[in-house]
Amino acid sequence: MAIQSGQILTPARLNKRSVRVRRTTSLSLTTGAVTVVSWDVEEFDNSDMFSGPSTVITLPVAGLWGFVASGSFASNATGLRRLLVDVNSTTTFPTIDARTAVSGDNTAITLSGTHLAAAGDQLRVHAHQTSGGTLAFQGGYFSAWLIES
Repeated sequence: MAIQSGQILTPARLNKRSVRVRRTTSLSLTTGAVTVVSWDVEEFDNSDMFSGPSTVITLPVAGLWGFVASGSFASNATGLRRLLVDVNSTTTFPTIDARTAVSGDNTAITLSGTHLAAAGDQLRVHAHQTSGGTLAFQGGYFSAWLIES
């Protein structure tokens, strides 16, 4: 059922394909390296999109998908912190969000986006930091849901 211009999105129109996973332990990040995040806890998955622990959410059907990723980086006053999302393990990142490091507190990032997917497309989250040394990615979550097929 397609939503046409001017129509209202209601709960009955929402698709029920969705997944949410978390990382519950810290991940050591080398400065300047882009590191794929492995997720270890499945909070819900009503379409078999995640088999963990894993770095991948697999989108089971073609359509427009929404996603959100969040993560926390340990306190350090130097450099940038980034979360990046790739599709099908490419080296290009169509969705990136960055924050300047926060001194005295963790640096938190939440990014969201959409992807027009083919059945079987895989989404992965990467973490990146430029503190000048090793820094902990202290956990976060990753969620995807079908908007329209």
